Amino acid sequence: MRRMGIGLAALLLFSGVAATERRGDAAMATNAPQTQEIAENRGAAAAWQALLRLRTTATVLHTTAHPDDEDAALLTWLARGQGARTGLLTINRGEGGANLIGAELYDALGILRTEELLAAGRHYGLDRQMFTRMTDFGFSKRLDETLEHWGKENVLGEMVRAVRLYRPDIIVSRFHGKARDGHGNHQAAGLMSAELFRAAADPNRFPEQLREGLRVWQARKLYLSVRDSEPATLKIDVGAYDPMLGRSYREIASAGYAFHRSQSVGASRPSPGSSFSAVLLAESVAPRAETEQSLFDGIDASIAGLGKLAGAQSGLQPQFDALAARIDGLLAKFDARRPWAIANEIARGMEATRGLIERAKTAPIDPAARDHLLFLLGNKEREFNDAMNKALGMTMETLVDPTRRVEGPMSAFTPRETFNVAIPGQKFSVTMTIVNRSPVKPDRAETILAPPAGWRIEAKPIEGGLPAENSRLRAQFEVELPADAAPTRPHWSRADEIREHVYRYDRAEHAGLPFPPPDLLGVFNYEIGGVRFSLAQPAQTSFLDAPYGEQRRLLTVAPAMNVALAPRVGIVPVAAAQSSLSVTVNLSSNVKGEAVGRVRLQLPAGWTASPPQHEFKFSTEGERNNFTFTVNVPRVAGGTDYRIQAVAEYAGREYVEGYRVIAHRDLEPRHLYRPATMIVRGIDAQIAPNLTVGYVMGVGDEVPKALEQMGVKVAMLGESELAGGDLTGFDAILIGIRATAVRRDLKAYSRRLLDYVEQGGHLIYQYQTPEFDAAPYGPYPYKLTQRAEEVSEEDSKVTILDPAHPFFTGPNKITAADFDGWVEERGSKWMTTWDERYKPLLECNDRQQPPQRGGMMVAAYGKGTFTYAAYAFYRQLPAGVQGAYRLFANIVSLKRRT
Repeated sequence: MRRMGIGLAALLLFSGVAATERRGDAAMATNAPQTQEIAENRGAAAAWQALLRLRTTATVLHTTAHPDDEDAALLTWLARGQGARTGLLTINRGEGGANLIGAELYDALGILRTEELLAAGRHYGLDRQMFTRMTDFGFSKRLDETLEHWGKENVLGEMVRAVRLYRPDIIVSRFHGKARDGHGNHQAAGLMSAELFRAAADPNRFPEQLREGLRVWQARKLYLSVRDSEPATLKIDVGAYDPMLGRSYREIASAGYAFHRSQSVGASRPSPGSSFSAVLLAESVAPRAETEQSLFDGIDASIAGLGKLAGAQSGLQPQFDALAARIDGLLAKFDARRPWAIANEIARGMEATRGLIERAKTAPIDPAARDHLLFLLGNKEREFNDAMNKALGMTMETLVDPTRRVEGPMSAFTPRETFNVAIPGQKFSVTMTIVNRSPVKPDRAETILAPPAGWRIEAKPIEGGLPAENSRLRAQFEVELPADAAPTRPHWSRADEIREHVYRYDRAEHAGLPFPPPDLLGVFNYEIGGVRFSLAQPAQTSFLDAPYGEQRRLLTVAPAMNVALAPRVGIVPVAAAQSSLSVTVNLSSNVKGEAVGRVRLQLPAGWTASPPQHEFKFSTEGERNNFTFTVNVPRVAGGTDYRIQAVAEYAGREYVEGYRVIAHRDLEPRHLYRPATMIVRGIDAQIAPNLTVGYVMGVGDEVPKALEQMGVKVAMLGESELAGGDLTGFDAILIGIRATAVRRDLKAYSRRLLDYVEQGGHLIYQYQTPEFDAAPYGPYPYKLTQRAEEVSEEDSKVTILDPAHPFFTGPNKITAADFDGWVEERGSKWMTTWDERYKPLLECNDRQQPPQRGGMMVAAYGKGTFTYAAYAFYRQLPAGVQGAYRLFANIVSLKRRT
């Protein structure tokens, strides 16, 4: 048995695959989930689905705007029921939306929703997921606004690139490009899908892609998803039961769709029985029947049809006919109780496919037809490889070895725990464990650990022989990272996550991928019947997540020191001749042992920090500390930004950036990097002195930090405080965004909060979702409804309806100018109807929208005041928007003014 350490290209063993296609395959083939793979992707069911794919070359691409837009049931029916090669192209990552399960917004939310969609796609059975560089900039009601932000040619070019790369026979667009799609992003996705059907086939459109090695591609059909009330060409029963899978395609899809947890969708459980996805044929270059019976009518996706593509002059038709017959035989002989019994037939099919690849390279075939024939045969080669792995029950782990010895005897109940992240210069070992659950023994095999350039790999002796009958083969490798090893991070980023609407690619070779391929990849090459197959698994670390037990994540490289500044945007009053600012450096260590160094700030000229620096000493990985500086700030100019940079010095190096871990259960943790900087902005905002505010956190926001910057004392209110705490001492109680959706205690004790108002308090609910209608949170009747309005244009005109109201008179005099410079939106989920005792204070609207007054409502109740403030303060305050600070200061100061 040979052992060798080579580069990532070791995975790409097979001939006949275009370079552009290989890049995507490497990423998709190694997208291992953190948790155990779902049942449909394991065992006999998975082997059967892999065989279904062998019989067809059909390829379908579904286009959408955001994660959660997809027709999940149709995708599952295509991939798992029809064996079609099925891809999903999502224009953006949903980073402009709200978040039900955490405080992640903007790019952090984009990472979370990308991971949610990848988890969903494992249920759908997708072959590939792709994205463009476009971002979700918040809810948009107009197509023209979306295209203004993205640039029509930008988004069309990237969608054309995806089509030329993936080469679908059929495109199914979720949207139509019309007002019926609603969201402006949806309309853009529909319009671009129609245009890319023609543009991808036009050599004059985006010719730079052709110079890069892509080829023009004409999909055969374009379908549009339609609703029950709209005309349809086909209605597909996606509720059909698959006895091999034990569920209907819709049921499997629903389990995947439920991973869109941050958007609170997919919570319902579908009932068994027929359920339909409907599509309308919009364009076609395929021969058309009078009445379509199938999506694939007029498209020859058979194996024998590849001979027609090659042409009669090639002489290859008999070989393709023989391959088709062999695949039919595999399906006929398949035994779910003994899926490995057809291993030899799979090997012969792979052998025949590779033989056709070699013949196709030299046979007299039209060059364009040859290119596509090799493309399709490359797909088929990978599918035979997958079929063999599934038929044998071949499985592999590539795990970083624990660095600490476990005291006492190991047992099945002893969890593995490794380091959290690898750092540059670190040495560690990795063990690949291969198990062949079948009695079919490989002829030969090799183990490979494929690293990035510059990493050193040393193989140790193999433990165990060629695996069979559930036996194990273990291969251990010593790994050493170079001193300049790059951190593991998304390949897409932007400097300003609020105002930039197109990402830049930091690694152009990963364009379109959800995330870059894993850093370290284990590969097991083996032979059955003299034919080579391959199994790949990325390296993972292990950690204990009580009470759920051992969890795994991709091996991740990070810097030795993780540095962040809080808050990211600081505010100081412009009126003060001298002011001070509390700045906290959050520092954590990834060093596997003692780390000693110092932390300091780089400040604008004339500013000073006390103390000038902090010394730090960490003793173990994961240890963290916060270091607070008092920054003395001379008079600042209004509207001017000043920059503070945190610097951590350790082992002769300076560290000036840090990362946030985006991690939720069942999803792969990812690191979002940002410079360790703070923008300090001078603002003209006053607030009543010595305010004390209670805060009921909802899904997570940064409003409490903003209040503290204004000098407000903030107390976080948990269940015990809501149930029996003394609330009378608070000048105001604020309810965080979407709290009524996630805080059961808030619903249970809402009456106590109204009692607080009645006794003279000021209760302020920020933006809520329709759960706000589920209980009498307000003192008088109101309704948001499921279709509560929002004003998405952040620059829409705002009219103050009662300029004499205290919210607008002091401590800050509010005028129309205070609504300039807002970001993302005016607000969302405004009251639809309300009792006359609620008084609307502001009015605004999007273009072509009636005036909206339900976003700022106030009502007297007993001795106190109830306020519903659905304007998006949770976005404006962290962004340092002066007018929002001034208005919010007035709102929380109300009790002290009256």
